[in-house]
Amino acid sequence: MIYDIILIKIGVYMKKIFILCAALLVGLSCVEAKDYVKMQIKEMQKAQKYGTTQKVLQTQPQLNAVTNLPVLKDPKIMKFGDYKKISKADYDIKLKKDEAEYKKTQTAMLKKSSKAYKTQANPEDYYKIYRIAEKIIRANNLDYINWRIAIIKDTQEPNAYTANTNFIAITTAMYDTFNNNEDALAMVIGHEMGHALLGHQKRLDEIRVKLARLDRLRGAVSGVYTSRRAFDMAVSTNNYAKAGYAIQVRRLLAESKKMEFAADVEGARLAAHAGYDLDKGINVLTYFNTFSVESDRHSSHPNAQKRIENFNQNRKYFPEEWKEIGEYNIYNSNVLPAQLSSDRKSMVISVPDTRLNPNKFYSPETMDELYARLGYMYYKNGEFAKSAEYFGELFKIDQTNAPAYLYASYANEYLYKNTKNSKYLTFAKEYAKKAQSLDSGNKYIKEQVDNL
Repeated sequence: MIYDIILIKIGVYMKKIFILCAALLVGLSCVEAKDYVKMQIKEMQKAQKYGTTQKVLQTQPQLNAVTNLPVLKDPKIMKFGDYKKISKADYDIKLKKDEAEYKKTQTAMLKKSSKAYKTQANPEDYYKIYRIAEKIIRANNLDYINWRIAIIKDTQEPNAYTANTNFIAITTAMYDTFNNNEDALAMVIGHEMGHALLGHQKRLDEIRVKLARLDRLRGAVSGVYTSRRAFDMAVSTNNYAKAGYAIQVRRLLAESKKMEFAADVEGARLAAHAGYDLDKGINVLTYFNTFSVESDRHSSHPNAQKRIENFNQNRKYFPEEWKEIGEYNIYNSNVLPAQLSSDRKSMVISVPDTRLNPNKFYSPETMDELYARLGYMYYKNGEFAKSAEYFGELFKIDQTNAPAYLYASYANEYLYKNTKNSKYLTFAKEYAKKAQSLDSGNKYIKEQVDNL
């Protein structure tokens, strides 16, 4: 009886399920087909934000964005290095002579097959990198040590890095992306050289040493303790280590980002000295801007858009004279030979013994040089308050730079004209007189004193 009832109920349920399925099938046949055109419209709306082409070819702002500037006084007596301007004719003769030496290196390098040398790139690729790096080295007096460069096989990750003080690695993904843009490759090489020259590896290693010590302390509560006091001390040490570890991790990430910003600017400076076109070189950063737009909070690198902003802002204050300094350095140096390294995977650019001079080498800008450059370039860009500010910083550490006092006088004169605030006129007069006391025979300084 019970079994009959159960079978009847099962039959009823099965009938209901059959009717439901039939209704569902009928309903599905009546559903309107999906509108894939509308879906594409929505996707293309998103592409306006995330599309990569516009970012890769991102238009850069004009360097001289300030308009309606007066005709500025500029006798061009500010110096940004110990050099003499080389005539184009003499420089072309030197380049032609150097080309013969490059040919020898090219011939020797191309004789070595990639198969025989187990290299991770063809000799032709190494030769291209050699020509770019060698030019940067000579233009910036970096020929005080042998530089080693490797092109590492990695088809996925466009990247480059530096190790120690004279080794640079570039992945094939990075090289292949920009192998027809030498200005971009110069920016990559310059960036990595910048890390080495600014001592970033040492700074990071100091933080990593603290992290390792705190990491060991974080395990202090493990083990057996003979007293409650010993256990409490271990717990206290562990808590201290955990807090300290978190702080050092945040510091490591923050410092890493600052170093990336600094290396971008220093690398651009190196490339500018070597005469590379920074308008084309920035394609490296705009390319990175097509990558993930996630927050850089937990990354050692700032996001690309911030790096582009950093590059553009600093680049506005690069003087044209840097290219002339680079040409002077190249004119007064000889071609540096290169060969595939003993590891059969990299290249070494060798420095002749005659260049190993402790008094002749590249160094980052000193603070007085930096303040003088910024004071002058802010003035040239019509940012007179900033110009006066940085000249003021310069005069705190150097009171012997007569041209700087003259340009500080100019900046304060324009501030007076724009604001009618008499304090700027007072500063302008004081700076002009100071400049005259340092260089009484300078006609431009005398003109400024008489004018005020």
